[in-house]
Amino acid sequence: MSEGKNIRTKPHISRPSAVYHVLKHSQYTSRFGSRAGLQCVGMHEQGIIFNSNIALWKKVRTFFAKALTGPGLQRTLEICTSSTNSHLDDLSHLRDVQGQVDVLNLLRCIVVDISNRLFLDVPLNEQNLLSKIHKYFETWQTVLIKPDIYFRLKWLHEKHRNAAQELQDAIEELIEQKRSQLLQADKLDNLNFTAELIFAQSHGELTAENVRQCVLEMVIAAPDTLSISVFFMLLLLKQNPDVELRILQEIHTVTAEGATVHLRKK
Repeated sequence: MSEGKNIRTKPHISRPSAVYHVLKHSQYTSRFGSRAGLQCVGMHEQGIIFNSNIALWKKVRTFFAKALTGPGLQRTLEICTSSTNSHLDDLSHLRDVQGQVDVLNLLRCIVVDISNRLFLDVPLNEQNLLSKIHKYFETWQTVLIKPDIYFRLKWLHEKHRNAAQELQDAIEELIEQKRSQLLQADKLDNLNFTAELIFAQSHGELTAENVRQCVLEMVIAAPDTLSISVFFMLLLLKQNPDVELRILQEIHTVTAEGATVHLRKK
């Protein structure tokens, strides 16, 4: 993060007033993160999360905004329901040797599947991809604010660089699958997030690296944050059955009213 051309702030600031001083500064243009660290995970002037290239950030933001607010999201409820049901109907590949299911892992698989159906829509191995996402996050939090000297010691950071590259390569393969789908399609209706990015690349608006990073960031955006939030919500409901009952009653009331309105329209 920069406070001008020659001054760099430290990554740890203890006083709220100091944070406010930095954030209100007219030359505050980027989030915390070393350039070498962001390059390691592919985020330096690419994607949207840590992209400090304002012009490019504004350009890719339009793709994210459209994907997260456009007509494609009208299918979200249907996709969420379908994905959840299909995973619950077949838990065999998620059971351990004792026959138990890791609920958090189940939620992560569901979330990755939903993200794929909404924004990519290609066949993928959820467990394999989740493993790569996990290692990518470990790399991200490790290298983000490391000093430049860290990256001069290849033996020290090579494991993390390779982990980041693994996910980047996996996403690149998924994008190529999508590209092949588009080339073979008879008609191109309802283009999703990845398809829009691919066409932007073909028109010279985005580089292949930026397309890959945008897709990567869309895919990694929910498996941990959303899954963990839902997991603790379910845990709290289990500990508070009276609240669970009230929620179920409200759901039944709302869905019943919705069904009545739908019938009246018919």
